[in-house]
Amino acid sequence: MDIELHELDLRYAGLRVNNPTRYARLVASLAQDGQRDPVLVVRQDERFVLIDGYARVRALGALGRDVVAAVILELNTVEALVLTWRLEVRGRRSALEDGWLVAELIDTYGWGQGAVAERLQRSKSWVSRRLALVRTLSDAVQDAVRKGRIPAHAAMKHLVPLARANASDCEAIVAGLDDMTVSVRQVERLYMGYKRADALGRQRLAANPRLFLQADEASRAEPDLDDKDPAKPLIDDLEAIAGLSRRARRRLSEGLLDELDSTRLKLVAQAGREASVAFSRVIDGLEGRTCSSSTSVSPF
Repeated sequence: MDIELHELDLRYAGLRVNNPTRYARLVASLAQDGQRDPVLVVRQDERFVLIDGYARVRALGALGRDVVAAVILELNTVEALVLTWRLEVRGRRSALEDGWLVAELIDTYGWGQGAVAERLQRSKSWVSRRLALVRTLSDAVQDAVRKGRIPAHAAMKHLVPLARANASDCEAIVAGLDDMTVSVRQVERLYMGYKRADALGRQRLAANPRLFLQADEASRAEPDLDDKDPAKPLIDDLEAIAGLSRRARRRLSEGLLDELDSTRLKLVAQAGREASVAFSRVIDGLEGRTCSSSTSVSPF
């Protein structure tokens, strides 16, 4: 059925991250082809609580549309939240989004961690880790992630340990970025720069993270290599290894191992050992020949 946008209750908007790139594609698709997939709602009194489809509703509003095609779920809101989470394709939600849902179920609906684990069909340790992400980061940092200015994976991987070490500096760094949208790699460089700096360097970085990134980028400036350059194939291979490693690390951080049985865990462990041995041999081949030209200089 069609529902007018003003009839929607958007109480769960804070459970999802805004992905600017994906949102831009969605707006273009809706403008050209119209709405293909209905949103999911639950009827409550005279309004409809939006369960799934926040990006579509936002995009339709940006396009000046007044109505959205919706399917009404004959469930209460909390059961609908759990159902849509379980039906969603793996990988679409970040660990922080999982954490926001876990916190909502615990804080708003009074569920215990054991009940959350059972209903989401996850382990108690998975629930505990997701909740810890949310409890560690300040509201201001989480808001920056929700708005898409900081990638969720970068927040989980780098800002969570930074916040555990110094919550006020973590919040200052995010505030200092202002409305700047940063990449995973830029957040990693901020974290590593902070970790390696002395007290004065950390103070300067927290006060002006934009300047740090500019200086860091300048210090890393590299010449563009022609495709025929003899070093290009090896550099491409090493960058591909780095990319695959980051992807594998992301899968691990999302709790994949919690879902595997003992047979599959052994296969993963074996593949990990083989990858470690192979990459160690690559590093052995590089050491001594490249160390003298790879010194690192702090931007501050």
